[in-house]
Amino acid sequence: MKRILTLVLAVILAACSSPVSYFDLTPPPFDLGLDSTSEQIQRSMLESAARWSTLQMSGTVAWYLPDGSTQVFQENVWLDPLNNRYRVELTGVENSADKFLKFSDGSTIYNVNLNSGQVESYAYPDFARVGQYIPPIVEGTAHPNPIWGQIGSPLSQLAFSSDYAQNVGVFTPITVESIAGREALIVEWKFSENSAPSWKMWLDTQTAVILKLQEFGKDGSGRLEGERVVESISYHQAMEKILFTLPADLPQAASPTEVGSMPLVTESSSTSEEEAGELYFFLQPRGQGGSIQLVKVSGLCVTDPANCPALEKIEVPFPFNFTINALAWSPDGKYAAFSYSDAPNGSPTKLWLFDADAQSWTSLTQFPYIDPPFWSPDGAWIAFRTQDGLGSEDVHVVHPDGSELKSVSAGLPSEGRPYIMDGWYAENIIMRPALPSANGGVHLVRAEDGQARPMFETTLTKSQFVASQDAGLLAYDDFDQASQTHFLKVMEPDGANTVMVAQFSGGSIYPLVWSPDGSLLAFNYYSSLTSGEPTAEVYVASRAGENLSLAYKGSTVGRLLFSPNGRYLVVEETTSISGGHLFVVDLATLEQRILQAPGLSTDYDWYAPSWRP
Repeated sequence: MKRILTLVLAVILAACSSPVSYFDLTPPPFDLGLDSTSEQIQRSMLESAARWSTLQMSGTVAWYLPDGSTQVFQENVWLDPLNNRYRVELTGVENSADKFLKFSDGSTIYNVNLNSGQVESYAYPDFARVGQYIPPIVEGTAHPNPIWGQIGSPLSQLAFSSDYAQNVGVFTPITVESIAGREALIVEWKFSENSAPSWKMWLDTQTAVILKLQEFGKDGSGRLEGERVVESISYHQAMEKILFTLPADLPQAASPTEVGSMPLVTESSSTSEEEAGELYFFLQPRGQGGSIQLVKVSGLCVTDPANCPALEKIEVPFPFNFTINALAWSPDGKYAAFSYSDAPNGSPTKLWLFDADAQSWTSLTQFPYIDPPFWSPDGAWIAFRTQDGLGSEDVHVVHPDGSELKSVSAGLPSEGRPYIMDGWYAENIIMRPALPSANGGVHLVRAEDGQARPMFETTLTKSQFVASQDAGLLAYDDFDQASQTHFLKVMEPDGANTVMVAQFSGGSIYPLVWSPDGSLLAFNYYSSLTSGEPTAEVYVASRAGENLSLAYKGSTVGRLLFSPNGRYLVVEETTSISGGHLFVVDLATLEQRILQAPGLSTDYDWYAPSWRP
């Protein structure tokens, strides 16, 4: 499927807040007509979100591809921005078997592949709690609607017409027609210097919501590339809570077989403080007031609690007002890369370099949005994916000193876009299509020159591949749609010597991590996805598929971290009885405990941990 959904593969924290609206009363409707000027049309589109509180619509999306084929999708949309809720159902009609559900219940976002039953979930980000969002007008800068940035589907974007009103150009009224039972003003938009229109849009004359959109080639040829048409629409309707829940008929999970409870590593000698490294994470107060803080504890608090020194707070040159991801550490532990915005509205995002010894922060570059970065195994490059908020994405690399910033995604096949990063394999970035049905396959992109090549001679799977630190093995979840079965496998980079590690029926597997020496795999398995009380089960097994053991059982698991010596596993539990906290599992005994350190209080939620080696 082309240009449809932008998936995000991070587990993040949601902060509860009240609905946001900039308007005590809905302003009076617009009255767009043939006498409307370009400036009036543009202003109406910029302020469109103020004219509706909820919106429900359905319609079709058609992409006319360069090879002469056509893809058609049916999409149903429910939007409740004041309560941070939405629901989108997307179904392939022609040349696509895709069937997706995306929704937010106000605190958690769910992305569901209805064909496979696979579910991704993560917290609704703070920066997207914007209610009836009207973007600030800053010359040369676009401010896409953060709500649509979470949804990413084509028909739903028509509700956020301000995204189309922030470009320099001319809006020309053509005539008036009726679309979906609403009066619509047909408007052509073109760059000032172009003679051919880039878009033709049918604007609701009362709300400036786009009811139909035609997109033309940027080469000025007038070739129609895509068309989105709303077939029904209603405003200001009450929306039931059940709309924003998982469907009851999703495939249910069955427990894996041959699960043991045997220790996975042998007892080891004591670890020095230097060998133990440091555990960095964030504290968020549960009560009103207070602020999010970045802190660290010695790795001894995990490996040798009796000798654990006090927690330390890390000074940061910007407030934490938006969604936070974990620090990404260089292989030598000297630096951490961190993507975050210091702007009041959350965009642009900057790529920061944190010098742990000097306790200093340096901004390397900035883009509208930057996904969490990845270090190359040799520490020479930082790779990161960027998004413009309008559906386009790119992948860049940069040296830790800020030099040689460049895009490296031009060589990837266009039919696989959008792509996501799974990490590194030697000097190459592992890239795969974000959408399970997309063509393009898994590719390796060389950081030095952007050269892209297929990772395998044949397309084995569209799963996420996780490379061991020495790049000698790849772990992946090979999901069989027909039987609704997950096969967790390990293989060599050329696809040879595949080993079955675990097998599960239904459910979802995420995340999947290697121990530092590549001898063990740890992963989280969600079993009960539709009961309203999900069960998270963390398993550890050898890379040969031996001694699969249940190491931890909870509600919702975020990150999994092995200690540098591989004996301990830190589990980020985001909804424990006492809140979001970190738990430690001793893999030599399978004993588990909550992390403890002088100065560390359970009155805070702890999240987004990272281990500095």
